[in-house]
Amino acid sequence: MGKSEMKHAYLIMAHHEFEVLGKLVQAIDDKRNDIFIHFDAKLKSYPVLKAHNANLYILEKRIDIHWGHISQIKAEYALFETAFTQDRYAYYHLLSGVHLPLKSQDNIHYFFDNLKDKEVLAHVPNSDYQTTLKMRRYNLFMKHFMHRNSFIRRISQILWRICIRIQKELHIYRNRKQFYTNAANWVSITDRCVSYLLQIKDDVLRKYRFTLCGDEFFIPSELELSDLKYRIYYDDRLLKCDFGGGSNPRIYRLEDYDELMSSDCLFARKFSHVGMDLVDKILTFNTTDKAQ
Repeated sequence: MGKSEMKHAYLIMAHHEFEVLGKLVQAIDDKRNDIFIHFDAKLKSYPVLKAHNANLYILEKRIDIHWGHISQIKAEYALFETAFTQDRYAYYHLLSGVHLPLKSQDNIHYFFDNLKDKEVLAHVPNSDYQTTLKMRRYNLFMKHFMHRNSFIRRISQILWRICIRIQKELHIYRNRKQFYTNAANWVSITDRCVSYLLQIKDDVLRKYRFTLCGDEFFIPSELELSDLKYRIYYDDRLLKCDFGGGSNPRIYRLEDYDELMSSDCLFARKFSHVGMDLVDKILTFNTTDKAQ
């Protein structure tokens, strides 16, 4: 089967905002796609979703995901493994449940058909200090760092800070000589890349166990150290995401429509039920957007 004839796999990590998730599924419901959804194991229930053109798979193996924790990488691996076992795909697009495509499937497939097997990543701001903190220190107590219970959250954060301070004072490092680089964890990668990542899974889970936000580092870092290095293609058109100077991306509203649609980006994050008028307007555009 030729590369252009292979399907795309959409891998979605979801834990809330199910109204947006339903619209996302609707937007990528295309016979050229298969859709795989991982629901956080903390959820006691989740919505029944249907696709009419794409095959839709809900992962049975569910990970209890915690912010900044190795569980994020484990959930990504669960999606990669499930999709890779199901079929071979031209591209695997890793998305959150609050992503939306800003282009039609015609334009998205056209974009990737012309990339010649590149592994597409998007830049995110970083510094040597952040890399050292997140990758070269032992980040303990991360499991409950963002716990809903404010007392548990506070204690975890205090203990984390104490451990980091001790390591700085005693000059303690982990994997000090290891090369690290980062990118957005939302990637679009090829079958060959997924195959390689699955081959090194055990090593990755060991190497990134005590990292902070290791999901932003493991794919670009491991690719840079592999034979796939020359296939890496950084393109900020992959994702439109506005942190606005904060640690969390802002929620797009209807007044952002022109900015979003003129950005040339393929996907955007983050959307919410409070801005469904914007979501519906984007989906309406995508039904008439033809490949250029």
